[in-house]
Amino acid sequence: MLVLYGINLSTFTRKVRLALLEKGIPHRLEIAPMGSPKVKALHPLGKIPVIQDQGIAVPDSSVIIAYLERAYPDRPLYPAAAVPLARALWLEEYADTRLREATLPYFSEHVVKPLFQGKPADEAALAAAAGPRDEAFNYLESELPPNGYAAGESLTVADVAIGAQLVTYCQGAGAIDASRWPKLARYLAALLARPHWSEVHREEESALEAARARRKGSP
Repeated sequence: MLVLYGINLSTFTRKVRLALLEKGIPHRLEIAPMGSPKVKALHPLGKIPVIQDQGIAVPDSSVIIAYLERAYPDRPLYPAAAVPLARALWLEEYADTRLREATLPYFSEHVVKPLFQGKPADEAALAAAAGPRDEAFNYLESELPPNGYAAGESLTVADVAIGAQLVTYCQGAGAIDASRWPKLARYLAALLARPHWSEVHREEESALEAARARRKGSP
């Protein structure tokens, strides 16, 4: 069986988990943090996620999904036609880079520091994050259709990538402001209503609640 190595609050682990679930590929998640001995043995950079399948290790969320599309062609996440494929791949790249840069500070300052490091949030970092966040959200608001998916008539890698990043943002900053970005808020709500997405989301919310309880109980 395919094995996915990562952690359940990792944005890129989430991206691959959602791809595996949407494609109906049997797998198991083995908890392995970034830089752990197991991950270092499989990935030269020691990063997550990485999968093992059919006797090989495949690193990097985008490379993993490209591999899955060839090895498990059912329920494709890549559109067949050239134009929607280009759009899906571009939006995946945008989500993995610019959207991540623009939204990760909210998760880092409101989740990682207080819950896992016992440190206060850096208010200056949060203030500096507002401009890039607004720029990225404005771009997606202009690109997304009023309803439906980002790159065609069915779920694609673009939706998996964008949705994975937006979940991380919401975990750190709360719900997307629907008065400013109504299409983006509606888009994420529709993704989270999908069965596999709601399953992963519930699991991660439980993990966050457990972390808050541990922090509250710590001396």
